[in-house]
Amino acid sequence: MNLKEYMREIKPGETVLIEHTSVSPYPVLLHAIGDVHGWERILVVDVIDSFLPVLRWLRLAGAEIPRLKRVKAGGTSNWGEIIFEVNPHNDPAIFLSRFVRGIRDYYKRNPGTITVVMNPERLIPLQDNSPRFILNLADLASTFLGNTSRKTFYFVNRELSEERYLALLEEAFTRVVAVDNDGTVRVRKSPNLDEENAELTRDMD
Repeated sequence: MNLKEYMREIKPGETVLIEHTSVSPYPVLLHAIGDVHGWERILVVDVIDSFLPVLRWLRLAGAEIPRLKRVKAGGTSNWGEIIFEVNPHNDPAIFLSRFVRGIRDYYKRNPGTITVVMNPERLIPLQDNSPRFILNLADLASTFLGNTSRKTFYFVNRELSEERYLALLEEAFTRVVAVDNDGTVRVRKSPNLDEENAELTRDMD
């Protein structure tokens, strides 16, 4: 199956986990998301500037990426159109509640949003790998499941992620896609059982 065809199958209310490594060409999936759903609909939740390497990779590969809307969750870069900002160094309860309030308000004003959450696993070391924070962060990821005003894609580096956090996301989300170092893109979980373990062909090299 073609990667872009697969992206078109994803329904409003779904959340997709995209597992990658530090060297796998995972920006290709972001490019497919933007091409299929429209860059103007994308809201990037940028955790500690983790989106910048993706942006640079795509531009060096010759892709034209417009100015995107962004939730700034830490970091120093001011790229994109910053919709709101949350400080991940704050008390975790304050950080998470401000994020939920901001994102819920944005969804109300912008139905049809395509949310890209980039590397939320980087938040966990900031809270000393607290088991409670891991559970709260995973619960946050599940909060908007079924909310048909959006589709969400979580990009998580499986080499850096805390194992329990990754397992909780895999359990909760409707789909899991893995990108290997050699560029192979494989469906690991899907509501359509015949798609599981299917390899998705890439459109951009």
